[in-house]
Amino acid sequence: MKNIKDCIEELRFKLAGGLVKNVVIIPHISPDGDAAGSCSALAEVMQQVCLQWHILTCDYMPEYLRFLKHIPKLISYQDKPEECKRLIAEADIIFMLDHNTVKREGDLEPWVMEAKASRVIIDHHLEPDEEDIVISDTSVSSTCELLYSVITQIWGRDIINEDIANSLYAGINTDTGGLNHNSSRPETYRLIAELLEQGLDKEYVHEHIYQMNRLSRLRLIGNTLLNKLRVNEEYGVAIMPVTKEELERYRYRDGDLEGLVNIPLTIRNVVVSVLITERKERIKLSFRSKGKVPVNEWAKKWFNGGGHLNAAGGQMESPLEDVVCKLKETIPLFFEDVAVAEKKK
Repeated sequence: MKNIKDCIEELRFKLAGGLVKNVVIIPHISPDGDAAGSCSALAEVMQQVCLQWHILTCDYMPEYLRFLKHIPKLISYQDKPEECKRLIAEADIIFMLDHNTVKREGDLEPWVMEAKASRVIIDHHLEPDEEDIVISDTSVSSTCELLYSVITQIWGRDIINEDIANSLYAGINTDTGGLNHNSSRPETYRLIAELLEQGLDKEYVHEHIYQMNRLSRLRLIGNTLLNKLRVNEEYGVAIMPVTKEELERYRYRDGDLEGLVNIPLTIRNVVVSVLITERKERIKLSFRSKGKVPVNEWAKKWFNGGGHLNAAGGQMESPLEDVVCKLKETIPLFFEDVAVAEKKK
């Protein structure tokens, strides 16, 4: 893979050539704070440099992230499929933010694959696809941290305004669980300090992310912790299955379960927490861990997923009960793999 600085220079050259007029920005399916923050920040940059831009998503953006600049203007394929197809076909460049493969774009995937536009990945996950330009760094806390480097190296620090600073910080904060995991690099905190110098309103971001709860959301979380949380004491694994019926009962909205998977990690001797959610078409799994427990390997090997050492995801099309059983069955197998890997070091 090319050096990151060389890739950023290549992107700078492409954008400065006068041939890029229409820009499409795409987050991954079920966008989180890092995906939303990076899309918002890049859209604001495109606005400032007078390029036409659109944020497209295959599904919907969680309500709690819609305070970010430009996010309310995004276009969902579920609402306007023909407009999404047209905009992708007319694009000169497509930015793939916070995902390493077009397969993470859901219903947009076939149209992106057919597009004549250049495709640019800006991401921090392992094993990115080969695209026209790949700006990837797995050592950073988040795509938003990496995007800050891209923006400032191409356009300079002066382009960073309050909206961009807020969006980038929202992504960094949420993707690290409030700076709890994947956030040990001093550079991350220096970047946050720079964002504060450039107008970041940290209290505003925190208020919208952490202090806008609905009563139904708290009751959904309370029900899960009280009635659904189970702990495998032998291996220190917390499991929380949530049914579709429970989501409907508590009037679930996208983002309502954000952060829930981290709570069991506060239990002494729990080293892994897994949230299993029954959705309409598939079962979604979210993994979190402490220390050096590589839950990305667990998700990748058995649950069609992947991610980071301490934060990963997966999905299955089996019934919820079968997924829970499979998770329980793979607990000893996973920890056996971890022990073997440790011995080889």
